[in-house]
Amino acid sequence: MAVPLPFAYPLANSSKIFLCLQFRRVAVQFIDMAEKPRVAILASGSGSTAEAFIEAAVEGIVEADIAVVVCNNPPEKAGVYERIKRLNVLHRLDIEVQHISGRTHPQYPGGPGEQTIQEANAISTLLGSRDVKLGLLMGYMKRVRGSLLSWPLLNTHPGILPQTQGLYGIHVQEHVLHLGMRETAHTVHEVIADYDKGTIVAEHRLPVLRGDTPQRLFERVQRVEKAMFPIDVDAYLKSH
Repeated sequence: MAVPLPFAYPLANSSKIFLCLQFRRVAVQFIDMAEKPRVAILASGSGSTAEAFIEAAVEGIVEADIAVVVCNNPPEKAGVYERIKRLNVLHRLDIEVQHISGRTHPQYPGGPGEQTIQEANAISTLLGSRDVKLGLLMGYMKRVRGSLLSWPLLNTHPGILPQTQGLYGIHVQEHVLHLGMRETAHTVHEVIADYDKGTIVAEHRLPVLRGDTPQRLFERVQRVEKAMFPIDVDAYLKSH
């Protein structure tokens, strides 16, 4: 039995209208993709925050395309490579992870926790070649320097600033508990030459609970980070 058409058009015209609407939908999606700002992720370790961010981008929580991921550790020392590989397959993405470090660009100066000038320049050149608007430091364990500082960069930090300036990871929460602080936080700030001294973009505070350990507190901060960082980045991109 024939199903009546919702409009009084001949079948041929209805087919044309359907095809036109489909073409328009695809065209709009293509334009939306083309207009999304491109971001680069800088990571050092497992890449769990990068994974949460990419998932948020896929879901449309943050309107951005991930142009490239840079890691300062080789694949055998950082889980981010396997995470990105899995996400590429899962979501049909094509995100590349590049190893750029003092090993690949070893010229002086440079030391533990410090980029060499050549390393910084290589990352800067890569960002330029990928038309990146914003670089995102997600557990990136090196001090940014040189030409890379000319790029807009955001860092995610697991504590209240400036009280936990210069600390990282679980050491932040050890410091929080040692000082008897009542709160900790996930903070997003712009990156400048001095550690953790850039303009604060967002801060999400959490209470320190009775019986908290550094690990338990750190895990709560990480959950907030993974949930809020994509939202904070999206707001930053739309306001800059």
